Amino acid sequence: MLHSFFAIAAAAVLVAAPAVASAQTSDQFAYKGVSYAYTTETKGDEQIVRGTAYAGKVPFELHIRKKNVQGTFNDRPVTFTLDDVKKLGIAVNPAK
Repeated sequence: MLHSFFAIAAAAVLVAAPAVASAQTSDQFAYKGVSYAYTTETKGDEQIVRGTAYAGKVPFELHIRKKNVQGTFNDRPVTFTLDDVKKLGIAVNPAK
């Protein structure tokens, strides 16, 4: 149950993390009452999203590939497929 909470929270980050062709970008958004601030960059065939949630108290780093996402949320490992994210109704743009 706890693992799925972190996966869902990490997936929420993908809501506003667009695929970026080159330079690092930063942004912030709120989802279900939680504020997220993050940067994105593309390295090779993956998009990397780094940031914090809950007013800077919870760090995360996600590596988005063509079919899956791996990383950490609140220093706990998370791994899920982009299909899992889509099942939550979240549109994602994997790295090209």
